[in-house]
Amino acid sequence: MNDTQFARTSPEGRVRSFYEVINRMRDTDYYTELLGYESLHGNYGYWAPGCTSQDQACEAMAEEIAERAGITAGDQVLDAGFGYGGPAIHWARTRKPERVVGLNITPSQTAVARQRVTELALDKVIELRLASATSLPFEDGSFDRVVALESSVHFHTRQKFFREALRVLRPGGTLTTTDPVPREGMKTNRGGITGRLDDWRRKRVIPDANWYPRSVYAERLRQAGFVDVEVEDVTDRVLVPNAAFVRERCATLLKDPRFRSFKHRSGIKVHLKLTALRLATRGYVISTARKPSA
Repeated sequence: MNDTQFARTSPEGRVRSFYEVINRMRDTDYYTELLGYESLHGNYGYWAPGCTSQDQACEAMAEEIAERAGITAGDQVLDAGFGYGGPAIHWARTRKPERVVGLNITPSQTAVARQRVTELALDKVIELRLASATSLPFEDGSFDRVVALESSVHFHTRQKFFREALRVLRPGGTLTTTDPVPREGMKTNRGGITGRLDDWRRKRVIPDANWYPRSVYAERLRQAGFVDVEVEDVTDRVLVPNAAFVRERCATLLKDPRFRSFKHRSGIKVHLKLTALRLATRGYVISTARKPSA
């Protein structure tokens, strides 16, 4: 199978292809202005008190996950789906783990993240690999913490990842994830053409097997063998303030003379509609779970 066939037919290939496109777009003024990123974190953000920008919220998300995971000095940490390496860099600087190993299936993201790590002289702490999170290339009991920040929703499947995470964790180690989820009782989007577009895009990069609400999420973690499972709905601290930020930013962009073309204005308006629709149909969770000590 060549690369084009892999991207079209393989779930991992479609995800990789999606993020390769995002990588090509990230240097354009329109794209960066639309999403509001100046750094390379790239998640919905955890809008803690004092956060006024997307970048601040993204860093707050990295800190919130580190706190919930219990990342501390001397830990061996696995970051599954590291994006451009922002969270791993944040943890290396603030939490002082002995090692952070990151996995990603997107070559362009991996290349950018490796360059950032080298430029920051963090090579001895952070190791970034091009590999799949559903077939972890590590021995049993290799890590104290496994983290997946807004990534396990893409894995084929999340349940395979849960089982692999349990395997590579040491007894008593923790798994911490964040993910968007459908609201309870809601299987499909509503909203005409916008809803169909959102469903199509979602199915391209999120397997149906992963698209379940918070209550099922907790049960899947228990089925994989985890204990002390907690899956908290943090929609009001993630999607709600993110949507408010998007509305304010898009209102500003619609007045910006750089983006007066029909193409730009249409893109901004679609982004607004998709953001409103997702807020109405989705939630956002942070989960923590522990591998049994015995």
